[in-house]
Amino acid sequence: MKRLLLGLLVVFSIGMNAQWKGTTSNDDQRTMMIQRHMDLYPQNDQSQLKNIFNKEAKINVNGTDVTPKELAAFEKMHHEIFNGIKFQVGANITSKYENGQIWTHVWVWWSAEGKKSKEKAIIPVHLAFSWDGLKCNSAYFMFDPTAINKEVALNN
Repeated sequence: MKRLLLGLLVVFSIGMNAQWKGTTSNDDQRTMMIQRHMDLYPQNDQSQLKNIFNKEAKINVNGTDVTPKELAAFEKMHHEIFNGIKFQVGANITSKYENGQIWTHVWVWWSAEGKKSKEKAIIPVHLAFSWDGLKCNSAYFMFDPTAINKEVALNN
């Protein structure tokens, strides 16, 4: 019985890992769409978001679901309370998996100075975009919001 369970566990494990094999690129169209937005965001330009997200996209920012329109407003708010916003990209890659899923993952360092606090913030950020064709249907933004929340509180 133990051998049977161990055998099933091994087969299940191999099957689960196999579905996440695929190819990765850093210069495909999806990666470049995200890169374009990352180039525009520090300039307070959210125009690329309409090219990235479909209208029904589900975007989760640190556990809070937002629409593409709300994401654009959130990004604009950053510029109201911070100076010198910068993105230092560590990686921006798109992976096409054997199970049919396509994901773009971005790791960046977000930095800025609070307009009221005058404190400099450097925040590691992970962004993950799931694609349906050339439109993102879901995304996850993960970062420590402490510095942003502190600056928001000073501005209320």
